[in-house]
Amino acid sequence: METTAHAIGRGRLAAILSGVSIALGFLASATWALDAGESIALRGIPDKAPACATCHGAHGEGGGDGLYPRVAGLPTAYLETQLKAFRDGSRSNALMSPMAKVLTDADIAAVADYFNRQAPEFPVAPGAKQAQLARGQALVTIGDWAHGVPSCVSCHGPVLQGVAPAMPALSGQWPRYIAAQLEAFRHSTRPGGPLGLMSRIASGLSDDDTRDVALYIASLRPGVMPEIPRPSAPEAYRAVAQSPDAFTPPPEASMPDGPFGDMVRLGENIFEDTPKHAGKYVGNTLSCRNCHLDRGRHPRSSPMWAAYVHYPQYRKKDGTVNTLQARIQGCFRYSENGAAPAADSPEITALASYFYWLATGLPVGIAPKAVGYPKLESPKEPPSPARGARVYAAKCALCHGEDGAGRNADGKPVFPALWGSRSFNWGAGMHQVDMAAAFIKSNMPYAAGGTLTDQEAWDVAVFVNSRPRPQDPRFTESVEKTRLLYHKDHKYDYYGREIDGKVLGAPSANRP
Repeated sequence: METTAHAIGRGRLAAILSGVSIALGFLASATWALDAGESIALRGIPDKAPACATCHGAHGEGGGDGLYPRVAGLPTAYLETQLKAFRDGSRSNALMSPMAKVLTDADIAAVADYFNRQAPEFPVAPGAKQAQLARGQALVTIGDWAHGVPSCVSCHGPVLQGVAPAMPALSGQWPRYIAAQLEAFRHSTRPGGPLGLMSRIASGLSDDDTRDVALYIASLRPGVMPEIPRPSAPEAYRAVAQSPDAFTPPPEASMPDGPFGDMVRLGENIFEDTPKHAGKYVGNTLSCRNCHLDRGRHPRSSPMWAAYVHYPQYRKKDGTVNTLQARIQGCFRYSENGAAPAADSPEITALASYFYWLATGLPVGIAPKAVGYPKLESPKEPPSPARGARVYAAKCALCHGEDGAGRNADGKPVFPALWGSRSFNWGAGMHQVDMAAAFIKSNMPYAAGGTLTDQEAWDVAVFVNSRPRPQDPRFTESVEKTRLLYHKDHKYDYYGREIDGKVLGAPSANRP
């Protein structure tokens, strides 16, 4: 006869075995969930869809001499968006559309996750003429703003690694595929991407540009930083006096050699990546280029060549006559939320030298038409943060993030923070709603300036500037006194106002 102890022991054993069985069941279920994407990629869905590997390769390496793209390592959200676009017909493709129609949301999520995790070897870079690679390199790293083409790295990341959720990695992609997609964007046979930006950009590329960009991108490998092309010797450039209202700065390729050229080049580097080249004076993640597009050249983005001949001048902000050096120091203090380098420091000297070189041929003493941002007419209705929030969600959040913190790629900032601890402080010029609205109207969304209405520009500017940000470095005793001293003359200034139960500018409200 079985004893009670034995019975209890058998019961416990049965319970343990039962628990093991349940645990194994969960593990099997979890394994199936993890392998679902791999199954679709390698085996397809019986009687519904062939394997993705048929065209894209088992690990997403692509093939068909570039007819089928490399999808390995692309952001999961980007892959999901494209598969759903094929499924709903907003992106049409004779091969992909029928296959995507049978995929559920769960299928799409699984296969996107699978390909995101793959990292196969890259194909051998195609042969290309040096002149083709040089032109492609210039477009990738500098762009061609005269034709509405920003640099590829400004959206796809400094090493073209992609920026989730919408910007795919490009390095090493098959050139045939890149060229075909640029052509599709240009001729509207593929939707123009978020905000239609790629259609605008591709429309500014010639056939040769498209080929050269594709060849250069295919020559890159992950993690390789595309560098601005430098000729072995500066191009010949003869400076001539130009009209201040129709000015063109000297071309990049004519940047001089020697000690002065080295200083000019350092200035450009600081301008393009301020945290990297002047980090000890920077307190956020912003660079000069975030407010002054096309390396400080763009005539509708407060260009640096116009600023150079505009100083010295009296500024009401600090009640003194500012030299150019003092103005640059102010940018470090306010826009960079950092500390001002000494007026004769290498950083200030380099930036001033770069601006001087950009202004070659511009008369001194005559304010160019392009000084500052193009003035925006007063709004027809008082700017509304509520309306601005809707504009921001539709037109800005893609790049700057729903929380305004910007977007990074591998820890490096790509799109700047607009509020919060990593953005400009309450003393920066861009916190003034009229200045922000003027900048936004002319230059935003990126590469699509002028597409917002005046009212939308005012509304989104007031929304951004009604969010928390770092303290005004001129803070004096209290928020109330600081507002009275420095903010009372700025219309629509939100410093010291209560928003969402917090007084903006108060110590507890300086962070989101």
